[in-house]
Amino acid sequence: MKIILGILTVLVSGGIAAASTGKVCVAAIQCPSAMGRTADNLKNITNLVRQAASQGAKIIVLPECAVQGYLDPTTWTSWSSSGPGATDVSKVAETVPGPSTLRLSSLAQELRIYLCAGLIESSSNAFYNSQVLLNPQGAIIAHHRKKILWTPGDSTWCTAGDLPVQIVETEYGRIGLMICYDFHVLPPLLAKGGADIVLYSVGWYGPNEESWFGKSFPEKAVIPYGFDVVAANWTSPTVDEEWPGRGHSCIITPRGNVLSMSRAVFGNAIVYGNLEIRRRRVQESGR
Repeated sequence: MKIILGILTVLVSGGIAAASTGKVCVAAIQCPSAMGRTADNLKNITNLVRQAASQGAKIIVLPECAVQGYLDPTTWTSWSSSGPGATDVSKVAETVPGPSTLRLSSLAQELRIYLCAGLIESSSNAFYNSQVLLNPQGAIIAHHRKKILWTPGDSTWCTAGDLPVQIVETEYGRIGLMICYDFHVLPPLLAKGGADIVLYSVGWYGPNEESWFGKSFPEKAVIPYGFDVVAANWTSPTVDEEWPGRGHSCIITPRGNVLSMSRAVFGNAIVYGNLEIRRRRVQESGR
């Protein structure tokens, strides 16, 4: 598997010097996303994003593949890139930009927020587990494709990401993107590119309850690298549908302190936090 390790640092024009100090309110949205029910998922996402923005959040993060749904761990149903059927990923995958990103772009512009969304992308006969970051003008300013694939969830349909590590300059500092299993490789590269805040879209499966996001993840992927993390994880639709790893979306400081964490593991929840606005020296731009 070839991993692109270059770092793309993009300067986003407009108001960058205006908010160089102080704090910014961020939000991690955790929610269930049903496989293939894009319209229903978008309706739920839109309501949650509006709610978060109404509480003052300027940076909002959605879970992994939140738009079309990642997989169903209760039945171990995952997407397929070969053969017809309800799990044919080609039926739900979209281009970037595409219908869903255009809809979310309008939402970001209306609410004047930065919105990070996880979705299934189609490009050149390949499918990617992707993130886009939309700015308050509704433009796509960062586009990340998951590089480190988790075999049960990704291997049946997904191609490893081929884009450089995504870091963009904003008035709230440099923002980097990361998806779930990418934590094995991306944190040092994000730190090298000077990321101040990492937006982390997650569909976690495995030992969690709060120990993973509250202790193990900060020790492995945050404290050594010195950035804030806004982690948005998936949940199950109901209390009766369960698997290890749901919920506990959180906001983590560079020292590994958990500012806030959801205790919910099913249904919708929003986690808020106020992060210090700061900029650290870029070790190497990679350009």
